[in-house]
Amino acid sequence: MRSQTARAPHRMHKPMDAAEGVTPVTVSPIGPFSGYGPALRARDQRVADIAVLAGVAVLFWLLIVLTRGAATPVGPELAPAQVSTDPSQLPYYAGRSLLRMFLALAAATLFAFVVATAAARLPRAGRVIIPALDVLQSVPVLGFLSVTIGLWLTLFPGTSLGREIAAIFAIFTSQVWNMTFAFYQSLITQPRDLDEASRMLRLSQWQRFWQLDAPHGAFPLVWNGMMSFGGGWFFLIASEVITVHHRTYALPGLGSYAAAAAARAEPSRLLLAAIVLIVLVVGVNFVFWRPLTAWAERFRAGDTDTAEPQRSVVFDLLRRSAVPGLLARLLHPVWEVLDRATRRRGSRRHPRAHRRRHRAADITITTLVTAVLAWGVIAMLSYISREAGLGQFATAAGLGLVTFARVLVLLVLGTVVWVPIGVWIGLNPRVTRVAQPIVQVLASFPANFLFPFAAIVLLSTGISLNWGGILLMSLGAQWYILFNVIAGAAAIPIDLREAAQSMRLTRAETWRKLILPAVFGSWVTGALTAAGGAWNASIVAEVVSYGGETLTATGLGAYIAEATRHGDFGQVLVGVLVMSVYVVALNRLLWRRLYALAEQRFSFT
Repeated sequence: MRSQTARAPHRMHKPMDAAEGVTPVTVSPIGPFSGYGPALRARDQRVADIAVLAGVAVLFWLLIVLTRGAATPVGPELAPAQVSTDPSQLPYYAGRSLLRMFLALAAATLFAFVVATAAARLPRAGRVIIPALDVLQSVPVLGFLSVTIGLWLTLFPGTSLGREIAAIFAIFTSQVWNMTFAFYQSLITQPRDLDEASRMLRLSQWQRFWQLDAPHGAFPLVWNGMMSFGGGWFFLIASEVITVHHRTYALPGLGSYAAAAAARAEPSRLLLAAIVLIVLVVGVNFVFWRPLTAWAERFRAGDTDTAEPQRSVVFDLLRRSAVPGLLARLLHPVWEVLDRATRRRGSRRHPRAHRRRHRAADITITTLVTAVLAWGVIAMLSYISREAGLGQFATAAGLGLVTFARVLVLLVLGTVVWVPIGVWIGLNPRVTRVAQPIVQVLASFPANFLFPFAAIVLLSTGISLNWGGILLMSLGAQWYILFNVIAGAAAIPIDLREAAQSMRLTRAETWRKLILPAVFGSWVTGALTAAGGAWNASIVAEVVSYGGETLTATGLGAYIAEATRHGDFGQVLVGVLVMSVYVVALNRLLWRRLYALAEQRFSFT
């Protein structure tokens, strides 16, 4: 990941000396509206203020409406197993789903800030946090949901709040790991001169975070957050229809609406839910992600990008309005308190402790962590032996090989199809500006909304889900390859492309000597993410239902899905552990080596 550093959004032109015979250039403090007259600027600001205040009022009204029944007392016997498929309920369901998505995104962002900063700034904590994150990101989302659902229902008995938190937590686990690693990578790749400048200025920890760490990581965090948000849509159905101890609970939302329409064999309602979801994805991209990416552009380093910067009507409206500045002034006292609370600690110079003391602390921490892990492994194996039998590990491992074969075929097909298309899009700035938003929407659309339609095709043609499951898994995973290859191709320096033309290389030589080596690192990132998404998608792609018919494929995903449906927690735990071992082993043995190869042989630096 290339280093991102903060830069000013607008360049100030230095006034020239009047003795040179040139009129000095004055820069208006209003910035992008310096060309407007005072009356026009005031009118634009009033219009922007009215629009922003109206938007805030609508947002608060929606929050009140959508959260009205979240904590209503509802006993387990009264909780519905399906929601109504009345189309008039779709706006409310869409709002509830969107609220869960944004609450999960806020929690994931906070987690990334805290945990990634601790891992980057505290060496001892980093030795524990990074391996733990590496393992946790390999655990399937339904595994987290199966393990924690009982906890949430116990903490909030008799209300729907426990089920709401369980759904939000499931979406959170589909978003958080990618965002945390992105922010951690930005922290450990900060330029040394910026780090030294922050120390010389004696910034407090609070000041350093908001003036250096957060701006430096803003661009990768926003883009990875956008991709993670799209991944959260994929698990909407699984998070809104929860099965615990043979009892199914359905929360109001688009995912549960699609599940109910599929169970009742109502293709028109399924299509309507898919259309509403497309509108929702496009609207979120316009109102939230596009302004955020336009804002994050100011923190990119260098001026080597050939594509035009992101533009957003909403972002321009916020810049014209005085409301954000007013809000910042209202929060300034809180900012000052936090600054003073962290300044003394941030500027204090601690003497270097003795090496023996450091070594003793390392040994103590390592011993405690090892003891806790050993106790947890023994307790877990005892539970599995009692509930399911240790022989289930061999069964799950064999099924994992079948699912791994599907993942491998998916990666090969995705590479052959999407690498040429991604290179074509990335090397043409005009095509990029048109295609990139479309790719973002396609990547954000949850492919499992299409699974019931796929089930209709498979049932009518007689094709086995053992083969059709590859297509279903690829619907959600292939976009990661395309998205990353587009970014890699767009980052190829113009001088290298011109050199290839001046050397009169053939098309095949250009691909072999320039394009493929240049996009190799991006392809590794996309293939790694696609493989992880495919393993997760296998849980919902290897068991597909429509009406009264259920298609089941042979594989580890189907093993976990069936164990979850029957409430066999022992087998769920076995399946999750085996899948985690597969993912971690592949990351260590394959993907890390490919990353090293890309860094050593195919890097521009």
